[in-house]
Amino acid sequence: MPAYNAAAHIELALGSLMDQTFRDIEIIVSDNASTDATPEIVRTVAAGDSRVRYIRQPNNIGANKNYTFVARAARGSYFKWASSNDWCAPTFLERCLERLESNPDAVVATPRTRLFENDLSTARDYGCDIAVLEDTPLERVISLASGLRLNNMMNGLIRTSALQNTGLIEQYYGADIVLMGHLALLGKILLHDDRLFYRRLEVGSSTALQDAESIRKHHYPTPGLRMLFQNTKHHIGWLRAAMSAPMTLNERTKVIAFIVRRAYWHRGSMLDDLDDAATFLRNLGA
Repeated sequence: MPAYNAAAHIELALGSLMDQTFRDIEIIVSDNASTDATPEIVRTVAAGDSRVRYIRQPNNIGANKNYTFVARAARGSYFKWASSNDWCAPTFLERCLERLESNPDAVVATPRTRLFENDLSTARDYGCDIAVLEDTPLERVISLASGLRLNNMMNGLIRTSALQNTGLIEQYYGADIVLMGHLALLGKILLHDDRLFYRRLEVGSSTALQDAESIRKHHYPTPGLRMLFQNTKHHIGWLRAAMSAPMTLNERTKVIAFIVRRAYWHRGSMLDDLDDAATFLRNLGA
């Protein structure tokens, strides 16, 4: 659980993990130098449950680095990212674990989603969760790239062995999508029909609802050159995934061809990167 100024909802989120029917878990909270009551809340919770491990970053390292940090700190055979804003039904882990253990060709198992605002009583079914069940890496990556909307599957249960063969959450916008694409190259992504994941969809918890400056601060607390060429980095991330995933030469060639075509279809976004860079440099010199 990466967290930053999460005092409003983190106790509810942690409670839903501690109440899982599958009990043999470790809950790692990486506090990204919060300035609110997050440390006190988590320390109090951890004092009552030895499965909770609290780590505080000395400074805000940005959301992506914090997500990668908790993945590298984990020690289990399976891994789950858990937002400090969301809620998981008690059988979330049990059901996803059953699916993974009975499907060795799968790398992720995730339940269907409900979206909510303010409190769980407002929850409504989300209708666009997808499974990725095709037999070849090319078919799976096309299925994911064309079908994924909200990236709820990232909150599913993931084989740690597969996750360790990816670049985790790299330093650019949309790196979570690239990660799921990389995992799809490694194996199938299963969808459990029960709605066990409750995702909070509010301005404070979802970058999809935030303005450009809020998104920038979420990823890059300190402005700098690293903010530039976000779209270009995203497409390069897809290429890195295709180059590193184990495939036959023929299959890799097909996957790379698809990714290059996809980058061409979105070439306008990479031209926007050049405009953004020019604007940034002009402002820097002003």
